[in-house]
Amino acid sequence: MGAKTGCDRGEGGASLGDVLAELHLHFHGCIRAPALLDHLARAEHVLWDWYETEIAAAYGVVPPARQLVERHRAGDETAADEFGKLFVFGDADAGTFARFQAKANLLWLAARPEDHSKPWSDTAGEVARFAAGIRVEHRRQGVEYAEFRISTDMVAAACSGAEDGLIERFAISLPRKDPWPEWARVQELALGPFGASVTGVDFCANEEGHPPKRKAAFFAAVHDFNAVHPERALAILYHVGESFGDKSLESAVRWVDEAAELGAHRLGHAIALGVEPAVFGAHTRSEPVAERRDQIAYDLRHHDGLRTAGVHVDPASLRVELARLDAMPDDASITIDYDHARLAEVRRRQDYAIARVRATGAVVEVCPTSNRRIGGFTDPAQHPVHRFLSAGLPVVVSSDDPGIFDTTLSDELDWVCEHTGGGEDLRRTLLETARQSRSEALTGRELA
Repeated sequence: MGAKTGCDRGEGGASLGDVLAELHLHFHGCIRAPALLDHLARAEHVLWDWYETEIAAAYGVVPPARQLVERHRAGDETAADEFGKLFVFGDADAGTFARFQAKANLLWLAARPEDHSKPWSDTAGEVARFAAGIRVEHRRQGVEYAEFRISTDMVAAACSGAEDGLIERFAISLPRKDPWPEWARVQELALGPFGASVTGVDFCANEEGHPPKRKAAFFAAVHDFNAVHPERALAILYHVGESFGDKSLESAVRWVDEAAELGAHRLGHAIALGVEPAVFGAHTRSEPVAERRDQIAYDLRHHDGLRTAGVHVDPASLRVELARLDAMPDDASITIDYDHARLAEVRRRQDYAIARVRATGAVVEVCPTSNRRIGGFTDPAQHPVHRFLSAGLPVVVSSDDPGIFDTTLSDELDWVCEHTGGGEDLRRTLLETARQSRSEALTGRELA
């Protein structure tokens, strides 16, 4: 398998006890404002026009990020605090993924050295510098195990400078549209010198327009790889049900179920699975005809189980509707009206899907601050973690993008334990679930 690297520390099922284990982290999202400000101040070319166009579209105004970087570069010590307030995605920003992404764009503003018109491609030195800062922060917090979502070309640099007592693992983030070109590189990494540290693949960013069913062949390829290379098995980590404004509530629930059924080991966020439908109130949604067809097919396959769960399913009527939809283009839009009765039925659909997800053994990654701010949940009682825990669904708590949200893993655990009333008993349970839900534990790699 090749020589071991610094990031390999902790391989072989080392006892983790009740350590703080972060299982849902995006490497760039861990970068804190001071490090980002220094990075932008060092950059020779910064894509300010791109950033300002995107953030103006999301917020309607352009914040003075460009001016703050210039002030910092000129030695103005007051710029750092102002930049931090501008960068953090706080409660006042909450509501949409587009607003979150617009702020997060600050992380990719430095232009590529070879092409100043394109977002910066991480250099080894910059990645290593960021990684060192993240380790300092984890030391401060007491985090001893962390799994990062990262790109293939960053792994070697991110592993440099690894420290004893900190176990770091990486899941390679793949494009939802076409993961196959990167898959070859992922396999090389998993079987190469950094293979002990590369423990998963990840799908994140915008999920709209990318139904899980399109990943069936890819999921199968990962499972085949795992069967041949159990000592380097890769967990499938799949963001789903986090942002679902482009589809019906029924389809959003179905997507989470389908991702688990396809073999995802951990599900990122899965808000659609557990949020109380009544939160949305009476409203109208639209979705593509293709999604409605898929929903009808799902209902027909599961009509016995759905009926048992209290969901009304009329196969004859659904087949008539399906015949009508078959004559329409896939991207044609249909509207769905939600009243109190339909929202109540969506809740029963969630209960059915939660039971199915639980049966697969898939674990839900809950990131409270991220969920509340991107999802716009102002009332703690609205958070889906309440439903997940009451249904006995395996849950791990993490911080997602702690730099952007200005949070820590302890903050996230405290929030869940306080607002669910679980207290210290729940905290111990969550710590143990995290230990058991590490990628290499879920794939059986530790036993190979």
